[in-house]
Amino acid sequence: MSSEKKAIKDVLDICHDGIKGYEQAAKDIHNEEFRTIFNRLAQQRKLFIEELKNDMRDRGAELEDTGTIKGYFHRNWLDLKAKFSEKEDTVIIDEARTGEKEALEVYEKAINSDVPRYIKDRLEQQKRLIAGAIEQLNEFEREVTAHHGSSI
Repeated sequence: MSSEKKAIKDVLDICHDGIKGYEQAAKDIHNEEFRTIFNRLAQQRKLFIEELKNDMRDRGAELEDTGTIKGYFHRNWLDLKAKFSEKEDTVIIDEARTGEKEALEVYEKAINSDVPRYIKDRLEQQKRLIAGAIEQLNEFEREVTAHHGSSI
């Protein structure tokens, strides 16, 4: 696999992990507003995947998103942790933020790899949206914490 394909495959996989993670978070979180936003973020990651797959198809490459083993275990750990935590919503938000920070690292590697400029531009745009999601998660945590760490 070329370095370009590997870089984009890594991004597709981390986005796949993000979809699954946000879908799980939406099921587990108590706050309805957060649930709606988590579902929207899962949809956004699906769009990211489709955009990148289309870009790669235009270059003659078919790539699949399968997720990562690490992402699979991360979701299972989140599910288990949420079941036993008194502060479920803060745990869920923190785990989502952890996943997004990992996504930023994968995106940074892809941006610095040997991909065409127009794909770098797409990756940078998606990376900015992920950074925005992290800010939103930080705001959620502040909101939950302001309510004494309980579910809103």
